[in-house]
Amino acid sequence: MQRRTLIRLTGVGLTGALAGCSNTQDPSTEGPTDTATKTAEATATSTRGGDATPGADQLGAANDLQSSATVRAAVLDEDQGAGRFVFTPAVVWVESGATVTWEIQDAAHSVTTYHADNERPQRVPEDASAFDSGTVDAGETVQRTFETPGVHNYFCKPHEGIGMVGLVIVDGPQGGPGTTPPDDLSGSAASNLSMLLELAGVAGAGGDGPSYGWQTATFDSYWYSLYNMSTNIAMSGNGVLFPHNDQQREQFNERFPKMLAAAGEEQPPVKNPNLNMAPFTEGDPSFTERPVLAGEDGRPDASTLTWDTANSSKVVSPSSVAWTHLKGVTWAKNFEAHFDILPDSLAAEFRSMVLSTLAQIGTAATLVQGGPEGNGALTKNPDENLLLVSEFRPGDGTVVDDTSRPNDHTAMLWFLSDLVSLAQGGWFGYENPEPLIPADKIQMLADGMGKTVMNAFSPSDVVEAGSTRDLGQALGALGWYGTHAGSAELEAQAATYANGLAAEVEANLAGNGKVENGAANQAATQGAIAQGLAWASQVDGVDHTGTATDVVGYLRDALWDDDAGTYATGASASTYAISARDAGDITGGLNAAAAELGVSGVKPEFARFFDNTFNRGRLQRAQRPPSRNPDAEYSLPLPPNAGGEFGQAAVYNGEVAYDADADAWAVTDDRFYTGEALYLSNQDIWIGNWGGDFYQGRGAPGKSDSPPR
Repeated sequence: MQRRTLIRLTGVGLTGALAGCSNTQDPSTEGPTDTATKTAEATATSTRGGDATPGADQLGAANDLQSSATVRAAVLDEDQGAGRFVFTPAVVWVESGATVTWEIQDAAHSVTTYHADNERPQRVPEDASAFDSGTVDAGETVQRTFETPGVHNYFCKPHEGIGMVGLVIVDGPQGGPGTTPPDDLSGSAASNLSMLLELAGVAGAGGDGPSYGWQTATFDSYWYSLYNMSTNIAMSGNGVLFPHNDQQREQFNERFPKMLAAAGEEQPPVKNPNLNMAPFTEGDPSFTERPVLAGEDGRPDASTLTWDTANSSKVVSPSSVAWTHLKGVTWAKNFEAHFDILPDSLAAEFRSMVLSTLAQIGTAATLVQGGPEGNGALTKNPDENLLLVSEFRPGDGTVVDDTSRPNDHTAMLWFLSDLVSLAQGGWFGYENPEPLIPADKIQMLADGMGKTVMNAFSPSDVVEAGSTRDLGQALGALGWYGTHAGSAELEAQAATYANGLAAEVEANLAGNGKVENGAANQAATQGAIAQGLAWASQVDGVDHTGTATDVVGYLRDALWDDDAGTYATGASASTYAISARDAGDITGGLNAAAAELGVSGVKPEFARFFDNTFNRGRLQRAQRPPSRNPDAEYSLPLPPNAGGEFGQAAVYNGEVAYDADADAWAVTDDRFYTGEALYLSNQDIWIGNWGGDFYQGRGAPGKSDSPPR
């Protein structure tokens, strides 16, 4: 079957060809990619001793108390040993009554003491009051006069998770909470405070060190989500790229300068991006040459970060497109939520526009006008419905598999519903420089996909096409669609359909909360169903939170292996095979349990699951410098050291397995499966935190519809 794939979205000036496309691109293109590679302009210098490391430096001493002190809250060009986001000097010794002034530089920061009133453990003298400057913009100052003797531990709220902490020591240590080991904290904040206490010679700097806890795990999940998203959507070249012909080149050259102007940027932060509008289903994340992460101008060169496409599937599926661009939507929202605290050098406004643009281009290419009669490249009967083919090869315009599968459709419905949220909520990335697809047409697409799902696939069809696990994804998608349907009638239909899916769950439910007839990984089945029921319960007329609680209860009570620190695939299993999709289902269930169901004890369990499965087990194959802690118990390699001649990208492996008898992990599939990996990447950002600030609404339907103001 051949398809002519001309993209022509009438009225918005978006044209281009999908069929006959390779994944090549004009190397002169400059655009955005990895948000973690560009650094700030200013470099901090030591305030004492000349050679001291910013973030690990002191002003004064026990016998040299200062009458005043000035500290810079800075973002360094590069990590000089104590992180890039630092207070410098990090330790100041002052006499009582001294005023400390913080100069806020390079990004928005806060000066916040560790105090119960600031929802943190007490790490200031017992008689000291709490202090929180709030988030302060670059160029401003913060002042605090210290009267209470002792050690005052403080942090930056936006950047606590990456270790931006400091000490003010008033009249000497004096003992007290601020001198004890920071065992009540975790991650970089704890390790950096330990380092500063040791630097200052304050008692309590020792101890066994911080454990890997909830904050650290959800901070890592934030970064792993970012790495997988940015690699797939802007670096790998594993898909149909934008722009890829003269027409799209013309549109690119017109739109991108407007985006730079809207963001107030002079140039894109990355050379030669591989902007992915239609990702291939599989790929080999091996680099084909030495990766250039910082060229002569300091910018990474994405042309050196492409994958070995000889080992790519070279086909596109609805799931690979939907989960990729849903990831773009979630990150466009996340960037805007942090415009005020991210460094200017990250170009967050610009990146939010790029992600929104690619989501719209991908939608146009696959759903709007790309087939033989003007239909989308993945659509079958556009005059009747939005039934989709399963696989399409853009290189020669061939439909490889014309089967219509429920999971592909519910993935696309989930994405389109969140795209409705982006288009109708006043989000910067969609509205600037101007929308490519009007909001009302996005609503029409979401409604069309909603009708298609509800009419084409009965709840029993969903199970028969896969397993009961797939009811969870369908419920999650209906939760999103039901809260974003274009009419009250469609919302009511969504509620009826969601209740039908829940009834199918009940029909396969054992009395102890176990969902029967599921996937090979029982833990994944439980997680998917728990999240799906919780998400669908956001729709009026749907409430299955009690069942969701029972289902997640079986996951935690029957399948948690405390010795392994992960979930068993079955109650009697001795080998646990965990794919990227499995991990996404488990993460989604635990996120729903903690965020929506009020289940206690989830956070430490998730931290252990994440550390063992993703880090020790190597489900994530590499880390980049912004999040990597070489002293961690299970530290992942940097991309150049991740395997192969030139290294591999920092993305998920296909599957890992744990042998309970041998207490050993192994990577059992090192392929990158786009749909599964980006599904997991979405779950990881929904549970993830940046500096203690969790994703808005935690991914629950209807709870991230408007930008935080």
